[in-house]
Amino acid sequence: METVVTLEQWLRRGTQRAAVLQALRKPMPASEVCRAARHINPHLQLRDLWLVLPPLKERGLVVCLTPRQANGKLYALTPMGRRLVHQAFAVEPPAVPRLVNWRDYSWVVRAKTRRLTLDGLARLSEKTSHPQTASAVRRFLRAEHSVGLNPVLRSLKELLGRGLVRVAGTTEEQARRLYQLTLAGERIVTQLRR
Repeated sequence: METVVTLEQWLRRGTQRAAVLQALRKPMPASEVCRAARHINPHLQLRDLWLVLPPLKERGLVVCLTPRQANGKLYALTPMGRRLVHQAFAVEPPAVPRLVNWRDYSWVVRAKTRRLTLDGLARLSEKTSHPQTASAVRRFLRAEHSVGLNPVLRSLKELLGRGLVRVAGTTEEQARRLYQLTLAGERIVTQLRR
């Protein structure tokens, strides 16, 4: 078995390995890891990531949180990986939260509209401290993103089916549904914002 010193040297020798490990500050899908690692190593490509991750997993530095999923697998640092990244690069990544449903998190981050809708509902609810209608969420998102009402409605229906959002009632006028985050949805939003 490799000692910590030789493992640390191995980490520092590979610029792509070093970039990937420093970028993994929270659980991320491979595409997000690649985007974050490009700030450290601009030459890193997604195909390079598929060559870098297996040795990191074999040495117990990185773990896949959603191994059974075909798409959107999430990768995170193990406790040993966090220690080594801290020693080698003076970066202190936080521990992986245990209460987050990583399959649901992966499902949310794979679709831009779902992610925007969930985060938009959370931000709007924080701002007003009331449940929101789909059209209010859409109006809020339109300030920064071009998104229509139908995609927002579809996303809310999907989030409702996953238990990340709940119907908190209806409006008096026109009986429109009012949506609110569940505890599981709040945990995912917290993770998205890290």
